[in-house]
Amino acid sequence: MTEQVVSNLPSPRIPGLDAEATPFLSVGLGLTGLALGLRPRLAPLPLALTALTALLYRDPERHTPDDTSVVFSAADGIVLDIDEIYEHRFLHTDGLRIATILSPFDVPVNRSPVSGVVRYVEHVPGEYRSLTDELAAERNTRSYIGIQTAWGPVLVVQIAGPIARRIVSRVHVGEHIEAGERIGTVRFGARLDLIIQRDSIKPLVRPRQRLLAGQTRIARVVPL
Repeated sequence: MTEQVVSNLPSPRIPGLDAEATPFLSVGLGLTGLALGLRPRLAPLPLALTALTALLYRDPERHTPDDTSVVFSAADGIVLDIDEIYEHRFLHTDGLRIATILSPFDVPVNRSPVSGVVRYVEHVPGEYRSLTDELAAERNTRSYIGIQTAWGPVLVVQIAGPIARRIVSRVHVGEHIEAGERIGTVRFGARLDLIIQRDSIKPLVRPRQRLLAGQTRIARVVPL
């Protein structure tokens, strides 16, 4: 079953980790302590699972530079491809698509690539095919977030992989967001596409380049 979770409420969390990790870590540390008291030889197993949970639920604080002349990466990962497509949901014109692949061990938190107002949000259930398939954006479960900036529209496409079936969205239509602000989460391997009006930007990245969400400048805005 596919699932989209909409959440914009602050939750208690351990610094550097997503709030969803807190109960898992509490249980894991409790089991580790119990094992140390009863059977010390078994303690490494719950401790290892706790460490793995902490790895998969990382959510570090990041400070995005105040630079409205560039587009920042929306995800940690590696650039899969840069191509041109016609985007019919939000841009309604030819767009430049920058596709990023997230491994299961990349930080799963997605961030806004630009500052602007959210004008479009849609969740579409789908299949679970390869994320490198050129049609993955139209087949896999995905969420669309359209952001209107001062210089043009930007569409963020979160695409779930074959393991994860849950996309968390943290934005609503009409909400103003800043570049680098958390907008959602897709865990255990995913793909994120940025689609921007073709004549609005000049790419600054290349395929196979590693990106950091809210930090790496992936395109420069072309003055109108």
